[in-house]
Amino acid sequence: MYCLASSAVSLQGFPGMEPRSEAVRKSSRSGILTAVCVASLTLPALLAAPSAAAPRTTEAAPSCVAMYQSWRYTEAANDCAGSASVLVLYQDGSTSLCSTLAPLAVRTVGEGYLGQHGRADHLETCEPS
Repeated sequence: MYCLASSAVSLQGFPGMEPRSEAVRKSSRSGILTAVCVASLTLPALLAAPSAAAPRTTEAAPSCVAMYQSWRYTEAANDCAGSASVLVLYQDGSTSLCSTLAPLAVRTVGEGYLGQHGRADHLETCEPS
């Protein structure tokens, strides 16, 4: 692992960071490396967006609601006579937030296939919160 093996970081060139003795230099270097390693290992987990906590149903969206997915967005088009509330179910099992579409509306309802959850599987009905 890079964090554990990279102890050859130099503090020279950073104003106010030149330690006075070899013992202080090694202690400072070790503390900085530890902080950088901990931050680099924990920060991605803290910044990762949690899966949307939308209420799940097993009912597929009506056939008058169509889904289109590009590399960036997943859109839904409502050709129904009334409004429809749908969420995207992705192939990895994650869901998007519940979105309500007015009749004849087209709206972005999720991320595209290059997003965190990959390809959309289908739309399901949901209860808006």
